[in-house]
Amino acid sequence: MNRLVLFAIAVTLLLPTSALAKKKKPQTIPQFYAMATTTVATVEFNQEFVAGGQNQQTESYTDGVVISADGLVLISGNVRFPQRGPGRISSGSLPELTGFRLVFSDGREHKAEVVGFDTDLNLGLLRITDGEGPFPYVTFSNAFEPEIGAGLRSMTLYTKEYGREPVFSPMSINAILHTPQDVWSLAGSTTNLVGAPLWDERGDVIGVVAQVPMTPGAGRMVRPSLSGPVGLSYARFEAFIAAGRATAQQVASATPPPEDSAGWLGVEFQALDRALAKHLGISDGGAILVTRVIPGSPAGAAGIAALDILVALDGERIAVKQESDLNTFIGRVRANEAGAVVTFTREQRGGGTQDLRVTLAKSPKTELHAERRENKAFDIAVRETTMDTLLSQRLDPTITGVVVDGVTQAGWGGLAGLSRGMIIQRINDHEVSDLDSFTAALARVTEEKPGKVLFFVRFRRDTRFFVAEPDWDELDAE
Repeated sequence: MNRLVLFAIAVTLLLPTSALAKKKKPQTIPQFYAMATTTVATVEFNQEFVAGGQNQQTESYTDGVVISADGLVLISGNVRFPQRGPGRISSGSLPELTGFRLVFSDGREHKAEVVGFDTDLNLGLLRITDGEGPFPYVTFSNAFEPEIGAGLRSMTLYTKEYGREPVFSPMSINAILHTPQDVWSLAGSTTNLVGAPLWDERGDVIGVVAQVPMTPGAGRMVRPSLSGPVGLSYARFEAFIAAGRATAQQVASATPPPEDSAGWLGVEFQALDRALAKHLGISDGGAILVTRVIPGSPAGAAGIAALDILVALDGERIAVKQESDLNTFIGRVRANEAGAVVTFTREQRGGGTQDLRVTLAKSPKTELHAERRENKAFDIAVRETTMDTLLSQRLDPTITGVVVDGVTQAGWGGLAGLSRGMIIQRINDHEVSDLDSFTAALARVTEEKPGKVLFFVRFRRDTRFFVAEPDWDELDAE
């Protein structure tokens, strides 16, 4: 007898989307499949990007779950990024995602479009665009209380290479972040399940399998001390879904979607562990240690400085005692909208406190949302200079220019030595501070047709010069 049959005999499940107020009869594995597969789809899409200096396109797959009767679909946000490492994409631009198609095991197919991505959560939302609801969907529950060893279940559909057969996976919680208790390390989960819904043993849909939340720019978040797939409770992404629902409604009515209104503080920080707190004479209860204040940020304007120890936010203790606690603090800050005034309490070494009022600002644009442009003559693509790029290169956030996003190695820019990540600040005698000045500079150069074109760039702490030698006759011949 195979393992699936044995498991089917031993385990029963309840319906995932039925009215939970009624007493539900146990469901066999085949019955569970029949009900749950109507909500889980294989999501096919194209990724178009620049890699190795060439425009490339790949067809990719992930799994998604329908979460509303009007066709919202939750997917893993890691599809936004090219894979990296030996034998994979080692450089290039972030991909443009097109051609979303949902395929269900019962033969239904639907087209979909992007509603939004949350880089803090590594989750994305799609909207079905070619059908009228109601669609079969799962309903999330907030009633689950995680415990070590608690059994969970997940189900997903493999891609076409696996025949899209339903896959049922039992797993359990083997670690919980102390604060908040809504990120769990899962025993028995694999990357094949990323984006799949999580059911508890009662049959309630209580979260999703996700990648470890990544670190976006501007010091807004740090990576938890976990690796591999994790469980995210519904409480973790409920607000993201609510915002996505509002955006989807505005898209459907041709109203421009709202911008991110979450407040931005503008600091980088770490947890103040007990040992360091005791050494510095800081009161017990948790705190954060500011490691950097972004120039021009709300924190800097309020007088917060590097090495400050912040112990309270709006009178409530910042209960951060280890790195895994930082997500709660970040959530508290971002729960305030741009323009909100919050009060931090700074504690001095050995005692004494001071309150600092901070007016939060709008979160800076990140690389993910940067505008991009191409110049076909020099075979390069550039994007806006965003704060996360400057911070990652340890540069002053006020530096201007455009970032090389892709370059064809055999093109004029590639032969000159330009490569991805460099910040172009001057082309010959023409200043480059943004995309418009970049376009204007190359337009002037193309008009003047000099024998050599000098690019002045910044890259990390270095300044460099690269000389291109265009073949203008070749360009005119085209």
